[in-house]
Amino acid sequence: MIYKGVIFDMDGVLVDSEKLYMRFWQEASTLLGFEMTEEMALSLRSNSPETAIPKFLGWFGESADYYRIRELRRKRMAAFIDQNGVELKPGAREIIEYLSQKGIKTALATASPVKRAQHYLAPHGLFDRLDAVVSGTTVARSKPAPDIYLEAARILGLPPQECIAVEDSPAGVIAAKTAGCFTVMVPDLTPPDEDILKYVDWLANDLTEIKNLIEPDHIRACF
Repeated sequence: MIYKGVIFDMDGVLVDSEKLYMRFWQEASTLLGFEMTEEMALSLRSNSPETAIPKFLGWFGESADYYRIRELRRKRMAAFIDQNGVELKPGAREIIEYLSQKGIKTALATASPVKRAQHYLAPHGLFDRLDAVVSGTTVARSKPAPDIYLEAARILGLPPQECIAVEDSPAGVIAAKTAGCFTVMVPDLTPPDEDILKYVDWLANDLTEIKNLIEPDHIRACF
């Protein structure tokens, strides 16, 4: 297969923000009287309110106000990033520049709003390098539904089968695979379990390994 597009998740894939989400989910929960474990915080990755609220109710009961906790998490995390910025993941700049040089289209498929993606990526000069940006706020169903990857492929003008999807979270991996993309997982904070590996076409150590799927001389070696 000759891949013509690469669709990236953002948090935990292009930017090193997942550790911040985990930190501030826990911090906001504690300030409002709920003790959130690291495992709980990690399970919220790429979740929309529709999937996150049942988790909150299961963990903390009916008294847990998901939206209040989320708003406090957002404010505290935004203040931190405004002051400190957010770092790129290793290889992020290199792989986007490489794909551009090769004429491979690139897109972002993130649960975050577009303005937040711009806020994170523009200081690094990467936001304007992408051919498309799709937010989970603009599709009918968020990850793990395939909608966001189907929309990103549509905007790129490519069938999903000609796109590589790069993810770090279980919900994202399921979304990408269900959409029909070749799914690459670059684990961030947690390794995949056996159930998630069923949705992974290729497990990579870092973003630069995607080059092996683009270079014709290396395609056979990857399968």
